[in-house]
Amino acid sequence: MSNKKIINIGIIGIGTIGKRHLMAIDQIDDINLVGIVDLSEPAQKFCIDKNIPLFKNLNHLLQNNRVDGVIISTPTISHCENAISAMELGLDILIEKPIAATTIEAQEITKTAIKNKCKVLVGHQRRFYPLVLKTKEIVKNEELGKVVGLSGLWALRKDKDYFIPGWRKEVTAGPVITNLIHDIDYLRFIFGDIGEVSAFSSNIVNNFNKEDIVTANLKFKNGILGNFLITDSGTSPWSWETATGENIHLPNLIENNLRIVGTKGSLEFPNLKIWKYKNNGENWMDEIYSQDFTVSNIDPYISQINHFKDVINRKVEPVTSSEDAELTLKVALSILDSAVNKKSISI
Repeated sequence: MSNKKIINIGIIGIGTIGKRHLMAIDQIDDINLVGIVDLSEPAQKFCIDKNIPLFKNLNHLLQNNRVDGVIISTPTISHCENAISAMELGLDILIEKPIAATTIEAQEITKTAIKNKCKVLVGHQRRFYPLVLKTKEIVKNEELGKVVGLSGLWALRKDKDYFIPGWRKEVTAGPVITNLIHDIDYLRFIFGDIGEVSAFSSNIVNNFNKEDIVTANLKFKNGILGNFLITDSGTSPWSWETATGENIHLPNLIENNLRIVGTKGSLEFPNLKIWKYKNNGENWMDEIYSQDFTVSNIDPYISQINHFKDVINRKVEPVTSSEDAELTLKVALSILDSAVNKKSISI
């Protein structure tokens, strides 16, 4: 018989990402799903089919269950309300990214966590990838020399059904807040904080309130310059998801979508390929070669849930705290602000 303590988890919101968390929970013996909170008809059908208890609200879930923590995977606009409700009941939370729709809401989450002595883990799961940790190590050890710049691209064409829910047509669910925020977070994690941004945006494809395409310039506080183009209305093989296979519903194409440039070498990311001059060459006339790095492949959602378990047991601090996630959100919102007001924004 195992002596491991069973951690009881609830999920608020069982849409696409909630189901992804559920898949991870199913792989871990000492984490138990006690139920799901969701009022939608698809949730009712899903829970009946899977024989999972469904509750109308968190208080209803807690009436007859011991709950140690909850995963909040609702639309961004309701993150703050759900997070505060959970923490007022004394529960630790794993809240999906972005932490909230505004920085003020993010600060309210932090204040509530402190008041109720709860822990907040924000779902920037890419920090758990060995390839991200390896890149951070490569940069720290100056294997590329001094990093001077980076350039990224995320371009996928989301299907029409994706935009049927009205909330997905709003800026709070646009590609900057939904997708680019992941890249902002791992870029901050690897290279340090971003101090200034400028951007252009357009909605010429779908004409929704949200943006269809954005180009963003990034100036890191350590002097690194970067840019990113992102669109959810374009056809290409270039995205994190298709490069890593993270999204099981998308093809795994193994095409890198970020290039990091240093004085002594460059790195293609996320499938790590380093470029350097042969024989310690130092200029553009020298021969250049490439070398692929091999790192282990993991399910980051399993790693994240295991980490949440350790956070609940007070063995570790959250790898992405509410304060940290607020900084990532601030960068994303500043990109949107810059595009609307046509000016550079200092973070």
